Amino acid sequence: MRNEFLRHTLSTIDYRFRKSVINVADEFGNFSAGMGSRTPKQIINHMYHVLSVTHIFILQEKYNAKAPQKLELRLEIDRFISELKKLDELFAEKELDIDYTKKLLQGPLSDILTHIGQISMLQRLNGNSIEGENFASVAIKTGIV
Repeated sequence: MRNEFLRHTLSTIDYRFRKSVINVADEFGNFSAGMGSRTPKQIINHMYHVLSVTHIFILQEKYNAKAPQKLELRLEIDRFISELKKLDELFAEKELDIDYTKKLLQGPLSDILTHIGQISMLQRLNGNSIEGENFASVAIKTGIV
């Protein structure tokens, strides 16, 4: 399988992201922990931007710094998942070498995992804690659907 490790990482991101936003109310999108911290909507918008920039860079070797349009929470969630799927499809088609793979893991993909943790923490601060689980035992299936 092409880029098996990267595709598995994207499926892990998908699983953890969906868990972090399960049953969110629209108001959660504007929740702030204060002191200049990003809201969930802003975090997900940034996560989408990171993925879309990564996608464009892999295809065109160009960096697109233009910030994406800001959407309502549910639309931000849907757009992020859609971009995950597009990137997964690209990884299924285009073989990347190990050095490129390492850079994607240490850069954009780790950044996104960090932000998913922030969303989960904001859920807890907002009174909607997410049930813990042993993520190593989850049956992650490669391929975003």
